[in-house]
Amino acid sequence: MSKFVLHLFRLVVALFVLFGATFPARSAGEAEVYTLGVIPAAPPVTLHKLWTPVIDRLSKDTGIEFRLKLYDRMAEFEREIGRGTPDFIFSSPIQLVVARQSAGYIPLVRDNKLIDIGLFVRQDSPIRSIDDLAGKKISFVGNKNICSVYMQHLLMSHGKDLSFEREYAGSTKNVLLNVLLGKVDAGAALSPEMERAPEETRAQLREVVSTPKFTPHPLSAHPRVPAPVREAVKKALLNIAASPESVVMLKAINLSNLVEANYQKDYSKLEEIDIKGLTNWGE
Repeated sequence: MSKFVLHLFRLVVALFVLFGATFPARSAGEAEVYTLGVIPAAPPVTLHKLWTPVIDRLSKDTGIEFRLKLYDRMAEFEREIGRGTPDFIFSSPIQLVVARQSAGYIPLVRDNKLIDIGLFVRQDSPIRSIDDLAGKKISFVGNKNICSVYMQHLLMSHGKDLSFEREYAGSTKNVLLNVLLGKVDAGAALSPEMERAPEETRAQLREVVSTPKFTPHPLSAHPRVPAPVREAVKKALLNIAASPESVVMLKAINLSNLVEANYQKDYSKLEEIDIKGLTNWGE
């Protein structure tokens, strides 16, 4: 590179830094756009279909513009909320704990129905207690799901060096199928998922142990979002949930029976779980 080109390059960089630092990110009068990151619990195309009506209604009711932020991989979502990138997030309870600790996210609303996680065996299984699970093969949805993480935490906190083999099936349906087929000794499932399972499937299974009940996925805001905006979003969502003709779209994203969320009361007890260790956070 010639000296002239080198000097020209340095001049361009200097001008870019100078003007980049002095010019505002948005032109005067341009509306603020808030991002809403959604846990990738389904393919992006599915989540876009489910969340777009909610985003549109929220924008209409609040006068605030939102942009949906979807992810292909859970690890990418974890890294983003850990850094505090999205303005709003819809996450699992354990993801909120990490997002709270690292970026200060504030839960706004959540579903009112408490849930738990059960560990199921076949009706004819000799397994009757946690002690009987030593050395057994247990099926989980995936290593990053709260269903898997909380149940593993419960088993490993039993007071003994309880070792067991893990198998990740990818879905609750596969977990239960593996148990029924005898491919694994037990399988973990969220109570709402068990309620949706066919009666024939449930009749062939028996619950061995369950976690304490806990509050489900919240919608949270980064603390940089102004308080009036957070309150407007919370109020609008609660109003939508109270409307019989509108609650259907919230039910589709598991936010139908909405109440205000409180981190200390609803989620702080989950801080005892080694969330990052059990999930290989961000990897």
